[in-house]
Amino acid sequence: MISVLNRLPRLSGSRRVLFFFGLVFGLLTANLEAQDPSEDYRTHFLIHKVRKGDTSFSLTKRYEISAQQLLYYNPELKDGLKRKMKLKIPRYKEIPPPPEPEPEPQANTHTVKKGETPWRVSYQYGITLEELKAANPDMDAVISIDQVLVIPEASVETNSFDPNYNYYMVKPKEGYYRLEVKFGVSEVELIALNPELSEKGLLAGMILRLPKRNSPTYTTEDNLIVEKVNLRDSLFRQTELKVALLAPFRLPTVPIDSVAQMNQILQTRNLQTISLDFYAGARLAMEDLVELGLSIDFTVLDTENSNFRINQLLDANDFSSYDFVVGPFVPRHFNTVSEKLENRKFPLVSPLTTKPLAMRKNVVHSSTDRKLLRERMHRYIDSLDQSAENPCVVIVADPENLATQNRLKEQFPLAEIVNPDPEFNFVKPKLIDSLTSHLEQNWVFLETKKTNLIISMVSMLNAQQNEDRKTKLMTLDRSSAYDDENIDQSHLGNLSFTYAETFDINPIALTSLYERYESAYGTVPTREAIRGYELMTDLSLRTATRKELIDGFELGETQYLQNKFLFQEQAKGFRNTAVYLLQHKGYETIELTDE
Repeated sequence: MISVLNRLPRLSGSRRVLFFFGLVFGLLTANLEAQDPSEDYRTHFLIHKVRKGDTSFSLTKRYEISAQQLLYYNPELKDGLKRKMKLKIPRYKEIPPPPEPEPEPQANTHTVKKGETPWRVSYQYGITLEELKAANPDMDAVISIDQVLVIPEASVETNSFDPNYNYYMVKPKEGYYRLEVKFGVSEVELIALNPELSEKGLLAGMILRLPKRNSPTYTTEDNLIVEKVNLRDSLFRQTELKVALLAPFRLPTVPIDSVAQMNQILQTRNLQTISLDFYAGARLAMEDLVELGLSIDFTVLDTENSNFRINQLLDANDFSSYDFVVGPFVPRHFNTVSEKLENRKFPLVSPLTTKPLAMRKNVVHSSTDRKLLRERMHRYIDSLDQSAENPCVVIVADPENLATQNRLKEQFPLAEIVNPDPEFNFVKPKLIDSLTSHLEQNWVFLETKKTNLIISMVSMLNAQQNEDRKTKLMTLDRSSAYDDENIDQSHLGNLSFTYAETFDINPIALTSLYERYESAYGTVPTREAIRGYELMTDLSLRTATRKELIDGFELGETQYLQNKFLFQEQAKGFRNTAVYLLQHKGYETIELTDE
């Protein structure tokens, strides 16, 4: 096929400019019927005699008229502009400004208040969460205080949130009978609790109010029911999967000819060992999935932690046939791959990082945003505050956590603020002893990541704990320093240490995996190995159950050993939003629910 542009003469300099203006004017005269929208305001004409160098374009600019007006009064211009031609140039009296257009109806807006979540806002206005997302395409799972949300037109605030009830988002194809089987609530009871059902009927995405009951089949997050799903017992619609893992093993850098040097590398925690541990857990997961009846083509590629190597892998491999790809591990490399593969249909899953990623439609961020952990703790604190009478609140925060300190101070204006010694990260026991009470409950918020401060505070608070003085320890952002061997776990139990986290610390649930892992690899699994086992299990089972991983996210929350997964759609891509609310009791750690 010959392009029209190839048929045009080669032009340069002023000829190109004239040709362009001529082309524009020709298109205008060919496609627009000549007219004068300002004819009612015309007063007289000027006569212009065409000189050398005049063009239709230059005349419209000189006399501030349009090409349509010039052609309307000089139809002979259709045959072209010629020298000595006499043209009529219309002149006008002052044209009144056009009437201002009627203002478009303003969309309703809602300013987010403390404790509100997207589903709560949807419920207040009687709309589905999908409708709220459609009106706010940049809205994520976490919304901020004072954030302004657009409410779809004609929606008014009709419902109010009541913490004495649970709430449930209706799934597609669910009817009254299925809801009664799930929750033991009849159609009559549902309509009594949700009067809008009489008018609208039962709609997918609708949020219903339900009686608050305990059930082994679901948990609640912010009073919203989250069903527990056991995908191992599901009926698989796809039994053959194709999966790839991109990990920075950096195998060329391992000195395989020196056992001593290789052992030294593999005994330290680094990117190589993290990758190997994740892979080891993923291998065990694949073996278990094969026993469930799945056939898995598992491709493992070494990115070598190198952009050059990653580009080589992308050039050499067509990932279009894969059900999903896990990795790369490093955020900058992950962003590179997700950008280059953005238009492919398969999901690209980030396995470990908690850092922000460039979210795209093909991106699945499997780590929970730590903002969700803080929000979960604030909801827990709110519920405590409603039931407790005049607790004695002490906030211990280092300089890196002043924002958290200030937010807690807003909630508890009478709270005592303790800032540790900046040089030694130490708080004097006498100070804590003087600030805590023998008469009321003591709530101590410890906001720091410094190991020595955490060790000293836990020991000090436990020593001061007795029948007359009860202290509860909490933090809005638990750090790995609490895993230090110098912290006695029974002390945390005595203090009912409470926090939100992305993983559970329950050694009993891990017993079987520990035995299998130790038998296969001669050591106990690290947290990365457990993550590899659970993430690959979850992604594969969701895909096998629904044929597409993204469709599998609709199945809800899953929980295996130490991790749970609840993938929700963001403004772009998907992110895990599952959160544990944990509390130490004696030597154990238990999960708390809204009940």
